[in-house]
Amino acid sequence: MKKIRIGTRRSNLAIYQAKRVRNLLEQAGIPTQIVEISSAGDRSLGGNLSDGLGQFVSSVDNRLISGEIDIAVHSSKDVPVEKTSSVTCLAYLERGPTSDIILFRKSGKRKDLSTVLKEETSSSIDEVMAVIPKGGKFGSSSVRRQSFFLAHRKDVLPLAVRGNVESRIEKLVEGKLDAIILAEAGLSRLQETGNLSDSALKLGALRIPKKYWPTAPGQGAICIHCLSDRIVELSNIREILNHEQTEIDVSIEKEILRRLGGGCQFPVGIESNGGEIEGLIAPDNWRETYSSGSDYELKEINDRDVKEVKFSAPYEGVQGTNSGPKIVSTLNSDRLTKSLSNVGIPSTNIPVIKLDLIPENWPELSFDQTSPKSNWPVLVLTSPFSAKAASLMTPQRPNLQRIMWLAIGEGTARSCFRQGYPASITANSRNRKELLQYILQNIKPEIPLFIPQSSSSSGYLAKMLAEAGYTVDSWVAYSNSPKKVNVTDIKNEDILLLSSPSSAESWIGNNLLIPEKILCMGDSTKTSLDLLDGFRDKQISVLEGPTLQGIEDWWNQNIGG
Repeated sequence: MKKIRIGTRRSNLAIYQAKRVRNLLEQAGIPTQIVEISSAGDRSLGGNLSDGLGQFVSSVDNRLISGEIDIAVHSSKDVPVEKTSSVTCLAYLERGPTSDIILFRKSGKRKDLSTVLKEETSSSIDEVMAVIPKGGKFGSSSVRRQSFFLAHRKDVLPLAVRGNVESRIEKLVEGKLDAIILAEAGLSRLQETGNLSDSALKLGALRIPKKYWPTAPGQGAICIHCLSDRIVELSNIREILNHEQTEIDVSIEKEILRRLGGGCQFPVGIESNGGEIEGLIAPDNWRETYSSGSDYELKEINDRDVKEVKFSAPYEGVQGTNSGPKIVSTLNSDRLTKSLSNVGIPSTNIPVIKLDLIPENWPELSFDQTSPKSNWPVLVLTSPFSAKAASLMTPQRPNLQRIMWLAIGEGTARSCFRQGYPASITANSRNRKELLQYILQNIKPEIPLFIPQSSSSSGYLAKMLAEAGYTVDSWVAYSNSPKKVNVTDIKNEDILLLSSPSSAESWIGNNLLIPEKILCMGDSTKTSLDLLDGFRDKQISVLEGPTLQGIEDWWNQNIGG
């Protein structure tokens, strides 16, 4: 009898799934051969998946089309709702658990992952949300998980975490994240095969309640693809492998997802359990709303009212209207003004700089994608403008989406997220000197660094890194040009927050009132003010600590708590 060639990705979890199929077939007397295949998704460390829906699937399915394999094994949640006519789903194995589990570094009497996987109880949503400290970081590249978590905790920062389950857990163990969210099915299967380390099993864990966190369509299910014109020929394999109720439930979930117009990267959870349907969906503008610092609500959906879901307009920002002093920010951040308002500090946002992208200056950013991922380049982003510039360039420079993005601090990381490209690392640095120290302490010199710069950059960071032995590719990626504004409600008692030397120059160029008190984002901005008429007789301070906390501390010390 001819062997059935089973195609699969190379990760431990994917191999486990393929072996389950192999065992079922060989128990029925059908010989098999497992064929391991590298996918496009496996060759990426970047945060954006939306441009490659089904990338884990297509690389394997292409081997069906080329005749190199007979069946392909996939995690059903990764399968696009719109399939090619040449490939079809042959069967579904019986579904495993559909819940998500949040992992964190254990403290006190909290349960560990090993214990939670043995139990069936879920924690309260409040307990889940309390795992991450204020302003903490959680890792996930799933927009469902991102949107669901941020709907409850708009203070936390989502970071991109890619790679296999084991490598994601390692980032948590190393302390680079406060928490990660993973599928229970994958964790259970890796534990069964002995591929979870002792350190992973000792991590704190909570099962997230399905009422507030419905599953990704197809999560926990394993599906088997074949060529459409071989479905009759392989009908005996379908009889051996297919679990009818799983097929019904996953088909319902995928059909609702299709009607919503979404793919596997879509902010929706849908679970069909014997035909009983529950679901939640984030509003269309959830990322924009979160990035502004505002709240949004998740909408309940079901198969009958999905077309009736309506979404609210994005938050537009708040301008200060108080009679006393206020923070006048040039940071081009609605989120900052909203966050300051939440702690009782009146503020207004007056951006005076605009970004002019210089696409012709961007190199191809090539690197050996067959080399170990641990040695792949890192994109270093030193400002929200550099984050926006990189996001705008991804269609022309697709390798940008494959590598990790390092953001200088929270503001730059949130700018990445707002554009749909979450940073992989956040340094929590206030300036280039602190970012330099972070890189020296956390990134190996053999890792190449890509650094897009503004036309006004001194080149300090690139120069110092090169002197430290790093391979640095730096270029003028964009220019900061003055933005014409006409503002009349600035008072002498206000506090001007300057983000850069160029914002100070543009402020003067617009002939705007310069208040008595000035806050600078870094020492370079403060130094530049000594050379500008209008600032020399002002009370100038430099923020201490992260932007929001630094402003709050300064305000309480100088204006009043």
